[in-house]
Amino acid sequence: MDDKHFKSGFVAIIGRPNAGKSTMLNALLGSKISIVSPIPQTTRHQIKGILNLKNAQVVFVDTPGIHSFKDNLASQLNTVARQSIEGCDLLIYMVDTSRAFGKEESDIMYFLTKQKIKTIMVLNKIDLGKKHMGEYMECWQRILKERNIEKDPIAYYLPISAKTGQNITELRDAIVESLPEQVPFYDKETSTDFPLKFRVADIVREKLFLILKNELPHSLAVEVEAIKDMEGKIKEKDIKRTEIGFFKEAAKEDSEESKQDDAAMEDEEMEDEEVEGDESNLLFALSVPKDKLKKAGFIYIKVNIYVNRASQKKIVVGEGGKLLKEIGSTARQEIESIFGKKVYLQLWVEVLADWQNKPRILKELGYWVE
Repeated sequence: MDDKHFKSGFVAIIGRPNAGKSTMLNALLGSKISIVSPIPQTTRHQIKGILNLKNAQVVFVDTPGIHSFKDNLASQLNTVARQSIEGCDLLIYMVDTSRAFGKEESDIMYFLTKQKIKTIMVLNKIDLGKKHMGEYMECWQRILKERNIEKDPIAYYLPISAKTGQNITELRDAIVESLPEQVPFYDKETSTDFPLKFRVADIVREKLFLILKNELPHSLAVEVEAIKDMEGKIKEKDIKRTEIGFFKEAAKEDSEESKQDDAAMEDEEMEDEEVEGDESNLLFALSVPKDKLKKAGFIYIKVNIYVNRASQKKIVVGEGGKLLKEIGSTARQEIESIFGKKVYLQLWVEVLADWQNKPRILKELGYWVE
């Protein structure tokens, strides 16, 4: 490696909810790091995806979309998004050209003009048309004039389609060109510093969002309680059986029908004691230690899905557990591709009223910023 001409740096991705930030990050990396769904506010964590090239290392920081919701969760997400640019060498400011310019966009632009960081404006979703593209560039220039900023901090204005990959290579080249010459921050084998438990939680949450669509996505939270590398064999039918889901006792307002559904599932449950055995705790690992995993056996994962009300729990579970089974099935397949072995996925649905406004819960879920 020629350190003299090697380029590296931290690149923050910022923009409104559902502008396509996670899709672009995954396209730039060539692999899935951040979850993607058509539901705004999908990304709740600050995720670092690391692109290792021959003469460059780009450390991407994907952020939650900046929005105007009022609960504590929204406040924390806005704080994370704004703090993500601290110490960065470059900003990617993404806009959705399929949507008209709005107040949230204006607020973000005013915020960005106060920063002294080189910026690339990415005009995304050109596959849906370019009707509003000019609005964003015109409004940016207007704000620069209002604030008497003579030197435009935006180095490039790049139209792309993160979904189709159009101009992604040009964007990657522009990013590398904009970084300083310095040694890499991470080992070249590292692809992310996003802990496994959050990656697994986000996979489950993505499936919930995609399957439930707009029904109650912002009322959901997902916590991974256990990831264990287990010895022994487990039959395929036992693995699939977990996809029905297991339910903790809900609040007292649970209907009798819901309670009967829970009771019907109890016979399917593998008791926790059965999976305690010889285990390796992977809950806080940053990556899968594939060279250290047990050659035989399976990965045991316990996931808690939190909702605000008993009626919401019933929606997530679905009639006879059908919906939760679909969520578990699609999530398990993706999780198995990460670990490279069979996964026993245990899904629990629990009522946790008003969890979005409880600092202790937000901290446990990884959303709280001190």
